[in-house]
Amino acid sequence: MVEIAMIWDYVEYIEALAILLLTIVGARVVMRFFEKYLEEFAARTKIKGVDVLIKTIKVPLYILILLIGIHLALSIVKFPFLAQTGLVFRIIGSILGTWVIYNIVPALMQEYGHSIAKRTNTNVDQVVIPVLERIVKLFLLIVGILLILNILKINITPMLAGLGVAGLAIALALQDTLSNMFSGFYMMLDHPFKLGDRIMLGADELYEVRDVGMRSTRLYDIVYHTMVTIPNSELSKMKLTNLVEPDRRLKVRIPIGVAYGSDMAKVRRVLLEITKEAPDVLDDPAPKIIFTEFDDFSLNLILVVWIEDVTKKMDIIDHINSRIKERFEKENIEIPFPIRTLYMGRKK
Repeated sequence: MVEIAMIWDYVEYIEALAILLLTIVGARVVMRFFEKYLEEFAARTKIKGVDVLIKTIKVPLYILILLIGIHLALSIVKFPFLAQTGLVFRIIGSILGTWVIYNIVPALMQEYGHSIAKRTNTNVDQVVIPVLERIVKLFLLIVGILLILNILKINITPMLAGLGVAGLAIALALQDTLSNMFSGFYMMLDHPFKLGDRIMLGADELYEVRDVGMRSTRLYDIVYHTMVTIPNSELSKMKLTNLVEPDRRLKVRIPIGVAYGSDMAKVRRVLLEITKEAPDVLDDPAPKIIFTEFDDFSLNLILVVWIEDVTKKMDIIDHINSRIKERFEKENIEIPFPIRTLYMGRKK
């Protein structure tokens, strides 16, 4: 009876040990399930972010299961400092939760940012995502610290107020920078243009988009062969014409003047023959000739042609104008120039 009584005194410890062993086995089973089934499923599925989620929560879940088992074992043996261990476990749980979110959210941002960049042909994953990732990580870290302080029953209200004031001061100090950053976000996500697009600012400033950054956009000046850097906040306010949207075709208008007395039917015939032989001029829509006005010295027309690629505009205009001069000289069609006749009165 004495031996049974002595064994009974250790039943609680035996139960606690059994719970610890079962917890370790259960944690290993869960890990094995993740490795054998869930990770293989994540590799096969096309759902974005599943593999990141599974890899991130695997180790924290293992630790959490062990902590639960340890807590149950200590509660069975009536550990004298159980209240303190509960506090420690809550802190560790908060750290694990913060760590999981801290790793999952930026990884998902990278995954979806890369996908967006592929669809929009932008460098959003290289420029925007890293900045957002740092901001989100800092925010999650601050939230995790405040959560732990709250568990320790430390008043966090003054800290929140201080963070608010500090954030306001930083926002005011970096007002221009933040304005450029948000404008950069807008242009990358709304994508009014893509890298390599030809755009026109105002009436006659022709550029090619080379880089869209967080603070500014770099444009190649096609006319002067220079690089122009424009702050994003200014660029977002400008009137912008994208010459490659909705497609790379371009409608080219070439003004032409012929002398009074010219045979207009002959002029039209010659111009249409020139457009037929011109390279990269489309047959559909067909070239069009518009008689626009009677000027002081000439009859003015506009030759309208469609070309297949906006980048070939100047070459095609050069070719058509050169051919117009050659054919007009051959066909005796006069290209007028301003003439003024002066009548000199005789002295009496």
